[in-house]
Amino acid sequence: SICLIFYVLQIYHICRKLHTFWDTTQDFHKALHKLYFSEYQILAEKNTTPEFSHDIWENLAKWLHKQKSYDPKNLADPEPLAAIRETHRILSQPLQEMKIGQEIPEELTAALNNNIFYFSGFKTHHELVQASRMLKDSDGNFKPFHKFLNDIETLNKTYNKNYLRAEYNFATASTQMAVKWKEWEQDEERYNLQYRTAGDDRVREEHAALNGVTLPPSDPFWNSYLPPNGWNCRCTTVQVRKNKYPQSNSEKAMAAGAACTAKPKQQIFRFNPGKTMTVFPPKHPYYKANGEVKKTVEKITSDETRLEEIIKELPDNLTNEEKKAIAQNCIDIEKTLNITKGKPMSIEEADEQKANPNFVPKFIPDPNGTFRDKSGNRYSRNPKYNEKIHERFSINCQTCTPAYLLRIRGFNLYAKGCTDGSKSEYLSYGNNAWEIWRNADGTPATHVSTNNWMKRKGYKQMTKKRYEEFFNETCKDEGIYGLSIAWKKGSGHMTILQRTKEGVLLHVEPQKDNSSNRSIEHLCVDGLTQRMSNCRGIMRIDNKILNTKYLEIFNVTDQ
Repeated sequence: SICLIFYVLQIYHICRKLHTFWDTTQDFHKALHKLYFSEYQILAEKNTTPEFSHDIWENLAKWLHKQKSYDPKNLADPEPLAAIRETHRILSQPLQEMKIGQEIPEELTAALNNNIFYFSGFKTHHELVQASRMLKDSDGNFKPFHKFLNDIETLNKTYNKNYLRAEYNFATASTQMAVKWKEWEQDEERYNLQYRTAGDDRVREEHAALNGVTLPPSDPFWNSYLPPNGWNCRCTTVQVRKNKYPQSNSEKAMAAGAACTAKPKQQIFRFNPGKTMTVFPPKHPYYKANGEVKKTVEKITSDETRLEEIIKELPDNLTNEEKKAIAQNCIDIEKTLNITKGKPMSIEEADEQKANPNFVPKFIPDPNGTFRDKSGNRYSRNPKYNEKIHERFSINCQTCTPAYLLRIRGFNLYAKGCTDGSKSEYLSYGNNAWEIWRNADGTPATHVSTNNWMKRKGYKQMTKKRYEEFFNETCKDEGIYGLSIAWKKGSGHMTILQRTKEGVLLHVEPQKDNSSNRSIEHLCVDGLTQRMSNCRGIMRIDNKILNTKYLEIFNVTDQ
């Protein structure tokens, strides 16, 4: 009986907690509605807010319906993350448009962009909290998806149309003020700042009381009352010469500002976007969430910031979709290998045998050597060569090629040797070498087969000129290409062809240093002339992502 009483009390306390949670949730959304309701009706003359994607909303709804509940830990799942990014895309548009017309300090741009994403994360969280309460019907049964989607359409309209419109207008004004503030801070000796309303019959009475306030940028008035001072506030601030307008009384101005934002829902707007380098009010209700939610949103925001940093570093010969996929792939590689990618490397930094530093040639040039090649050049055995140690680094070309590309992207790593049973050995067989690459959408990438190219051209065999034609035709665009070539003497090789910005086609050999001569000529001369295995051919790889299941083929210790 004592156990029964204990369990009943436990259930009672759980129910009380749930009841408190739902009451708190309902109170939050009522307060949020009050914060926005009267304000989003005071709209700009023309609505220019970009529309929130219907597909992203429906995918989010499908995800939540499948989950059957909402856990903030899952905010980083693809569907919620897509919703966060969509909100961020819309609210950051004013910042992106401003960057086109003027130069904005990089630090400020990053801070504002980061704040918009952070805000978008919390907004999406609260949408999901409210949507999760609508998963079940009054009898406690899960609704069919079509019923659930229909029921949450009001939520979509509220958050992604009405609230979003007010937030977009606010972001436009707040971003403008933040950017201008950084300029005004430099001119305090010559200029004061003057508060101005739109000057028409739509100006709010409390905002009209601030019209004409003229004070220096250092005055505390601007810490709290720099526009915008509410949703859809059209007020602005301008620079004026100190000798042109009389300076206002600071205490009276502060009192007028306090009266302008006296109501609890107006007090959140008491901040300076330029000084705080934030677009949205630090005390916005969206930020009311427990520590777990805050940690999750902070982590997502940090990852997104890193993603944007990497995207900016990528070359312009990639599409936007390729840049996003490659940047995310770089983050995945960083996490898997527990390293941080550096700045992109030049050809010289990535090459010159740095992708395969443990390679030691078996033979070295020697005019008195006893070994000769087909051209009559003499060689002798390299006394530093130890077959047990060094042979593995002369048969690992399938690892050196991706190592070179990752070095170009900024990863300070190098190729492991090819040993029995390793993934490097697996990649050395036929078409397996191409499995390491994926298209930007994650699908398997395919190479241009030498045989298929010959067939399309009507050629029965390859010649030096035809290899030149094949290389130049297949590698016509600026980029980095993987080449699998069969040799006349037997066996084959994986290496790099690289088309530079200047249009020059180079042979970059990542397995051993060929920096003194990057001509493609010897490839054209020594390539097999007859039909060969279908694995031989070319693939552009600088626009691909790397299959992370093969990351064990690299070492990350600096050499």
